[in-house]
Amino acid sequence: MTTQSYEIEHFPVTTIVSDRINRTGNIISDLKVNSVLDIGGADFFQLCKNKNIHYKSLNIEEPQKTGTGGYHKAPYTITYDGKMIPFASNTFELVIVNFVLHHTPDNALDLLRQIHSISSKYILIGEDIAGLDYELQWHKRNYEHQPGGIFRSDQEWKILFDLYKMKLIKQYIIHRTTDGDQNKIYRTLYLLEKS
Repeated sequence: MTTQSYEIEHFPVTTIVSDRINRTGNIISDLKVNSVLDIGGADFFQLCKNKNIHYKSLNIEEPQKTGTGGYHKAPYTITYDGKMIPFASNTFELVIVNFVLHHTPDNALDLLRQIHSISSKYILIGEDIAGLDYELQWHKRNYEHQPGGIFRSDQEWKILFDLYKMKLIKQYIIHRTTDGDQNKIYRTLYLLEKS
């Protein structure tokens, strides 16, 4: 597991999606990047346009057929097969993968490799977290959200980041009052720097 030091920020949310999008928008603004690739999302077009940031949205060609995950496609969204990201190395300063990788159980690790390559500086990964010690209700929620999805532990994500040479800079731990155990991480954003 990662032995490096990184900053942790806790933030409570009332409406998980809009609060998370607002916080992610603040992170983009704080990083002062010139280019953003948003994989699986299309929420930051206007923010990036207002800040003169080159923005691309990338999503799979068709919505998933199982679960309750959202499908974000806009006129400025580029589609792909879900396996090979169609951009060259070091194309975007920031690559955002916001609560997407648990929907890709067959190729999440290869997507991580590609994301590392495509980023020239930062990667922001948001994920739902789970482990054997999480309550059954949370596992049931995850299964209903994405049957067959892979919901990794915080420790497993940090090991993967080390393996893929992504330096964890800051972790944003998202809390809802309805979360079963306030000491566990159910949702988090990882801000990583390409190394």
